[in-house]
Amino acid sequence: MTLRHHFTRLICAFAVSACLSQVPAFAARQPAPEQDAAQQLALQAQRAQMLSRYQAERAACMHRFFVNACLDASHKQERSALAPIDVDLQAIALRARMRAAEAEMRQVQANIAAAQTGQHDSAQAERQSAARATALAQREEQAAARARQAAAGASKVAAPPPVRPETAPPAPRLFPAPAPQPAPQPALNPAQRAAQAAQAQADYAAKQKAYADKQAEQSRQNATQKQAAPLPVPSPSAPLR
Repeated sequence: MTLRHHFTRLICAFAVSACLSQVPAFAARQPAPEQDAAQQLALQAQRAQMLSRYQAERAACMHRFFVNACLDASHKQERSALAPIDVDLQAIALRARMRAAEAEMRQVQANIAAAQTGQHDSAQAERQSAARATALAQREEQAAARARQAAAGASKVAAPPPVRPETAPPAPRLFPAPAPQPAPQPALNPAQRAAQAAQAQADYAAKQKAYADKQAEQSRQNATQKQAAPLPVPSPSAPLR
């Protein structure tokens, strides 16, 4: 928030405070709202009664010889009688407007105080959040430093002492060297995986067909051997001499 906004709020706060400082003295000199309401009802009834009375007088004037003079006198008396009643009714309405203005000024003052409190709370919350973030960063940095130190110590412990090449005998090889591992295949996308699966299925079907053909050929060969002509029967041996 800019300095101009702060200055405007301070002026409003001072103005509201000055107005509210005058309100208690004004409220102490004025009747309560309940008294004004009762007085307003009584004045309105009195005014309605007078209006009815002077309307009846003006109706009676229509039967007199000097009608205009009678009407003018009736209107003049009506205005004189209603003037104090109207003044009292206007005073009651003015006090009601003053009470509404007082309530509105108090609400404005409460809103300004709430806004100032909210700004203070927001600034304090931001400071606390920044402090927590700083503390968290420090703890993470300390943990990383401890991890680096632990890794360095483990590497020092695990490293064997250096052996001089002229005195170190060649280590016997008990097992053959492991075969080099094939390089990892790159990850396949869904289309490549589907094509690979289709190729594997086709290869399997071809192997099944080849095996079935081989079995059929073996069966035909066995049948051909069974149908071959039998060997000739040897002739009976000559009689003994």
